[in-house]
Amino acid sequence: MNAMYTTPIAKNRFSQERFPQALKGLMDERHLSYRQLAYKTKLSAGYLNHLTKGTRPVPSDPVIVVIAEALLVEPDFFVEYRLRQVAGVLDAAPALADKLYGILLRHQPVPEDIAEDLSRPGNGGGARGSSPVEVAGHTAAVGF
Repeated sequence: MNAMYTTPIAKNRFSQERFPQALKGLMDERHLSYRQLAYKTKLSAGYLNHLTKGTRPVPSDPVIVVIAEALLVEPDFFVEYRLRQVAGVLDAAPALADKLYGILLRHQPVPEDIAEDLSRPGNGGGARGSSPVEVAGHTAAVGF
């Protein structure tokens, strides 16, 4: 049996590249042609080609889930999927959206409650692979 079919889904692996480059990179890494990926996803090879060229918009989350499963990564491997998830959380929490807007775009200081949450183990702080991030003069540990 080919090892490609027995490899577990890679968890906690995230691309920093935009969808077209990330998709093409995974296809190259897995030695998959457009036709092979089309067979695995039930999407057309032409559509997949357009996705890797950036001539079609980033697909919806359910389509990203199908593509990710075929490529043995979690859907959140793709930055666009992660951004949509964050947008969904912020849409449901306007107060948090306002705080983040102030911190990121108006250069306001990080509120103590957020700084404390970020510094707790399990929330990015003190975890292996976490890195301190300075926002508006305040340093907070954020795990990536």
